[in-house]
Amino acid sequence: MSKKNVFTTFEVAEICDVTPVTIQNWIDKGWLRAYRTPGGHRRVRKEALLAFLESRDMPHPFPEKGGVPRVLIVNGDLGLADSLKEALSLEEPDYDIAVAHDGFRAGVLYSAAHPDVVILDLNHSSVDGYEVCRQIKQGEAGGETVVLALGGVDGDERKRILEVGAAHCLPKPVDAVGLRNLVKEVILNRWRSA
Repeated sequence: MSKKNVFTTFEVAEICDVTPVTIQNWIDKGWLRAYRTPGGHRRVRKEALLAFLESRDMPHPFPEKGGVPRVLIVNGDLGLADSLKEALSLEEPDYDIAVAHDGFRAGVLYSAAHPDVVILDLNHSSVDGYEVCRQIKQGEAGGETVVLALGGVDGDERKRILEVGAAHCLPKPVDAVGLRNLVKEVILNRWRSA
């Protein structure tokens, strides 16, 4: 979710899940309103992008106009990851929920979706939760993503994960209702401030 008001063709392409050349073609055909910088680069205003996306019933990351909340679950335990996804989906079926079972997949999914919330398991051998959290929070869009860490209830672990950028550290076993409520609260707060 971006607070930007102007986008490059590359950024619009990422939002629309197409190539920058396709965006340039849409602009040239007059389907998507844009302007050119003095250097000749195309730029698209947020309002024009929203109008375009909504006119074609395409999803978008702008909450004030009906975007879909995105959640990424990073957990090496397939059973727990699926349980978390199911628990979140029960009450909020409109959430776009992705699951990654290792750090590499987490990076790929994070880069593609820029989720509102990342639920990150600290205690699984296939995921270095501290490193994943650090990478997210140091990335370009990471400041906007809220990381909820699972595990790390011992004082040193808790302090460490909060220092690398997690907003909350929740004990395991996970209280599904508490997690669901926290995710909902985080998303509502983010959308109010967008």
